[in-house]
Amino acid sequence: PFWADLPYTDICKVICNDTLHGLHKAFKDHTVQWNINCVTPFEIDNRVRHLPKTPGFRHFSGGISKISQWSGREAKDLQRIFLPLLVGVQSCSAIKATQAELDFIYHAGWKTLGDDDFKRMKDFNKIFHDNKDAFLQTSTHGGQEQAHFNIPKLHAQHHYPENICWLGAPYNYSTEISECYHIEVAKKAYKATNRKEYVNQMLLWLTRQEKIYLHGMLLRW
Repeated sequence: PFWADLPYTDICKVICNDTLHGLHKAFKDHTVQWNINCVTPFEIDNRVRHLPKTPGFRHFSGGISKISQWSGREAKDLQRIFLPLLVGVQSCSAIKATQAELDFIYHAGWKTLGDDDFKRMKDFNKIFHDNKDAFLQTSTHGGQEQAHFNIPKLHAQHHYPENICWLGAPYNYSTEISECYHIEVAKKAYKATNRKEYVNQMLLWLTRQEKIYLHGMLLRW
C-alpha cells in the first residue's frame, strides 16, 4: 500500500469511516451476498416475495438478487427484513454472524454513544468474526463457495469505537448527508436542461432556484 513507507502513519486514523458505504452498502455487498451464495438466490428471492406487505416497510416484490443498482435507503430497508429470511435454511453460526453485523450497524448509527456502547460494538464485531467462517461452507442447498474475507471495510469495523471517540458520532461525517443532495443539485437540475451543454444550464437553474428560495424567505420574514 502507498502508506507502507510513511513513518508514524496509521491509515485507519487517516481515512474517516463512512457508514453509508462502509456499513450499509457493505452489508448488502458482502454479508447479504455471502448468505445468498450459501442458500441460493432462488430461495432468498422466494422468501422475500412471500413476506407480508407491511405499512412503513419496503416490499421487494421482485426479490433482491436481480437488483443491480441499490440506493442507501434500499440497503437500509433490506437490513430490516433480512435476518428472518435465513431461519431454517442457514446455519446457526451464519445467522449469529449476520445478526452481530446488523447489531453493529445499528449501534454505529446512534447519535449518542458511550463506553458501554463501544464495548457492545466490540462484542458484536467479535461475534461476527468468530462465526464468519460459516459463510465459507457450501450449504446443502447447492450454494456457491466464498472467496475470502480480505476486505478493507471489514477491517475498518475494528476501528469504529476509537474513531468515534476522536471524531464524534458517525452520522456527522457520513457521505449519506452529502449524497442526499444529488437529487436536488444534480438530478433535478439536469432534468431542467435540454441535455445539450447542460453544465451551464444546470448552474443557471440552481442559481435561479436559490434566488427564488431567498426571495421566499424575505417575503415570509
